[in-house]
Amino acid sequence: MALALFSLEAEAADGAPASVTCADPAANIELALVSKTGPTSGRVRITGIVKNLGTATLTATSPSHRLQMTLTRRDSETGSPDNPVQPPIAIAELSPGQQFRIDHQIDWSLGKNAAYPRFMVKFSDSGKDGAYPARYQPDCRADNNRKEITAADINKLFESPAPSGKSLTVRSYRLLGGVGVNTVEAVLGYSRTSAAAGKITASVAAPHSGTSDEVPIEGSSGSARIRVHIPCDAQNAPALAARPVGITYRLWGSLSLPGSTSWVVSFSADQSIPYSELCGTTPPNRPSRASSR
Repeated sequence: MALALFSLEAEAADGAPASVTCADPAANIELALVSKTGPTSGRVRITGIVKNLGTATLTATSPSHRLQMTLTRRDSETGSPDNPVQPPIAIAELSPGQQFRIDHQIDWSLGKNAAYPRFMVKFSDSGKDGAYPARYQPDCRADNNRKEITAADINKLFESPAPSGKSLTVRSYRLLGGVGVNTVEAVLGYSRTSAAAGKITASVAAPHSGTSDEVPIEGSSGSARIRVHIPCDAQNAPALAARPVGITYRLWGSLSLPGSTSWVVSFSADQSIPYSELCGTTPPNRPSRASSR
């Protein structure tokens, strides 16, 4: 079964002029269909995200000053407060590109209610600020400090049928090496029904870890090259060496919604590489086990 995700991102803005240095904490929400218990029911993950899109680090200005991040739920229009679904996160420092996430999972049945529940990720200052004013960096934008989704947004996870065929495949890969890390450079082939803007992302399955940049794609078919950086730290946790490294590549397409850029994905491809090949003495460029779903 395909893993369906739906991301509601704040619209990319031109931002402040290059001469202005400021932080821009921005709120975002990702939706993922974790599993299905029936055609119209399953387990859904809601992830609230706060990411610094600016050029400066947001730093607390006193020992008690924090950027308070919450993911809340509201069940009706009246008489229902916005209740945090997980403990809030108090952020003391947020570097450019750094993000914090709050995950929450619920059981879902399609069509029960088109308006509620609603989930919102938001943040605001808490504590006493101003003791260290030199640390203060202004927020470039105030219009992306919260993001809300409705039940109708969650229903879309079930309404989008998975396309047929293999929309994303791992064609080849090579290992680039590094100090304390190895980089997997994979060539992926993609095929989709739309020529709208798209992107490919990669993630590494636990207990291993890794990082990768998003790769933009164009056209309804083609190939893309993506690099995944994986630490070689088995000496700190020997059990890691016994587990192959699993990488999941995801193919995203864009949707045009007023005031935002939305991303949806319904296909992914998996790659499994023995840890000894990545971080041991096994020669590189050996084929890996790859699959699409």
